[in-house]
This record gives sequence, structure tokens and C-alpha cells, in this order.
Amino acid sequence: MQRLSAETRAILLLCGHFGTTAADGKPLTPAEYHRFADWLAARQLSLGGLLGGGLSGALGEVRGINIAAARLATLLGRQGDLERALDGWARAGIWVLSLADAEFPARLGARLKSAVSPLVFGAGPRRRLGRGGVCIIGSRDSHEAGLEFARRLGRRAGAAAMTVISSDMRGVDREAISSTLAAGGNVVSVLSDSLVKAAAAKRNRDALADGTMTLVTPFSPDTRFTVANAMRANKYQYALSDVAVIVETRRKGGIWSGAEENRAEGWVPAFVRSGDHMSPGNLALLHLGYQPIGLDDVETCDDLMAFFLAKREEAAAGVPTRAGRPDFYAAFIAELNAVAASPVSAETIAEHFGIEAAQARSWLARANQEGRVRKLGDPERYVAGPA
Repeated sequence: MQRLSAETRAILLLCGHFGTTAADGKPLTPAEYHRFADWLAARQLSLGGLLGGGLSGALGEVRGINIAAARLATLLGRQGDLERALDGWARAGIWVLSLADAEFPARLGARLKSAVSPLVFGAGPRRRLGRGGVCIIGSRDSHEAGLEFARRLGRRAGAAAMTVISSDMRGVDREAISSTLAAGGNVVSVLSDSLVKAAAAKRNRDALADGTMTLVTPFSPDTRFTVANAMRANKYQYALSDVAVIVETRRKGGIWSGAEENRAEGWVPAFVRSGDHMSPGNLALLHLGYQPIGLDDVETCDDLMAFFLAKREEAAAGVPTRAGRPDFYAAFIAELNAVAASPVSAETIAEHFGIEAAQARSWLARANQEGRVRKLGDPERYVAGPA
């Protein structure tokens, strides 16, 4: 069984989900934990000192953080449940790290700040969590072109000794991970549901045994899948990485939200797959300033990490990207056939693609001249197909 510090035990008691939760003993959320930790620090009290009832008098004085002292006492009294949970996790090969541990990945706290979970659970080598890598992320229902891109990028990253960080979701993420492992590379798989099941899954067994895979999750090891947790897990993939590649996204859902959050927070430089069968979501992210990366870039660059670094420097310096630049108009036309299958306004088209109405009108005028779309009369509408 893993040996835990007093501080980590206290954090597990306060925040861990295990055993039977009493009505007045709901584990602390990350935000609540950070408020309580700040309260303790301001009084020069330690988390480890909470064990054994040594600070019972101080807990009775908790004020101003919207956490009842009785709730804290109930949580800290779960010693027996914690021991049983730790024993079960150890049998499954699962470890736990808290913010109090030196091995807790520093970039998580630095990037996610008060939103970071004070606990992460995992299986496989812990040391890999602090070494960065390339995050490869995409839709579970990606087009075959996206899946093939993920496979080739995974193989290239694996051959270049770059750790690939993704999830265990089917589709783009799982294809990237399996291709990286097949090329002899290392992976970090960020989970949004049961770590216990993932650690025992046949597809992960060999990689965990030979130390090329690390599974990690900010959720309890037996957590069931929820959409909310899947969306929360996305930020951990970005936060553990040096760079991210979004292979395919819709204009809503977890992949899109994670990309937008990364753009807002500036965690890592991010690229979007460009080329054949680009989704409207990919096109929208390119318009929002994400840099394109095509299959030719992946296949022909001499050094994959050097490619990412060079593109980041070009973007910072305002240098236009030329090699691999996507043909936005071609992508627009490819999608337009579906968008304008029946007459629609230029504003509706602009909203669909996430572009300015003036840009949509410019491309529609060109498409009209080329016979790709027809402009109808009052009110002004457009429909795909020749006149």
C-alpha cells in the first residue's frame, strides 16, 4: 500500500469520495478546499494537524468560508472508510497524489489555480505527469480523415520520443494513444470516468506493465461517466501539455469548450487540423486565431517539436503562416452545400461558420459568380447549386 503523508491523508478525508457519504458530510469541492486551506494557512495551522482531533478547537472557530465545522468534523472522521478505500485502490495498482506531495504536477496548480483538484489518482509511472508533451484531442465521431491524421501524428510523436497526452475516449483520442504506443512512445491518458476499469482493461494492460502508459484522473477511481466530468477533464489534458492539436471539433460540446477555455486562459499554444473534410468547428477555430497543421506538416517536418516551437514564435511575431495554410474558401464551399441546401440568409451562413457577415457575403458573391450558389431576391437569400 502507498505510504501517505499526514497532509495527503487529511486532503483525502476532506475531498475524497469513498465509503458511505453522510447527509452532512459531502466531500469538499476544489473551490471549498482551497478556501479552507487558505483559512488554515492564515492561522498558521497545518492540514496534517487536523488528524487525531488536535485542531478540534480551531475547527469550531471556522467562520466566513461557508463551510460548517460539523461537516469538516464528519469528513475527518472517515478514517475507517479511507483505510478500506486505500486497500482496494492498492490492489488495483492505483496511487494518489495531493497538492501537498512533491510529485504533484506543478503545471496543474500553476495553470488551473483554484480550479485544480487537490487530488489526482492514477496508475503507471507518476514521474511522467510533470514532463509535458503534445495533447491530441478530437471528436469521438470524427471523419476517417481525422482518425488517420490522429494515427499519423501519434506515430510521429511516438517516434520522436514526445509524450502524447489524450483521453481514453474512442475515436481520435484512442487512435492517437494506440498509434503512439505502437511506435514505441509514451502516453498519458486523462480519464473522466472509472480509473479502476481503465487500469484493468485489456487494451491498457501491456502498456501499464511496461511503463509506457500513465493513467490519471482528478476524479475518484470508481467515478461513473458524466458529460460534465468529461468536459472538466479536458482542461487537465491541456494543463499537462506543452502544446495541443485539435484534430476535429463541432461548434459545441466538450472539445469546443476546452479549446475555447485554453484560448481564454492561454495555457498552451494550440493547432487545428486543416485539410480534407474539415468540420465547421475546425474552420471556426482557425478564424479565431488557432494555427493550422496539415498532414503534410506532420509527415515532412524534420523535428515535430521544433515545428511547434517555430509556429508559436511566428504567431507571436505576427509572421503569416504559409506552409500548410488551409484554403478557407474551399472549406467554406465544401460545407455550404449542406448549409444552403434550402434558401438561407447571409447572416445565417455567417453564424453557422462563425465568421463575420461581410466575409460571408464576399465568399457568397464569389460562389455566385462561379455558379456554385444562387442568389435569390427579396428578401436576399442564397441556395446551393447552379442557376
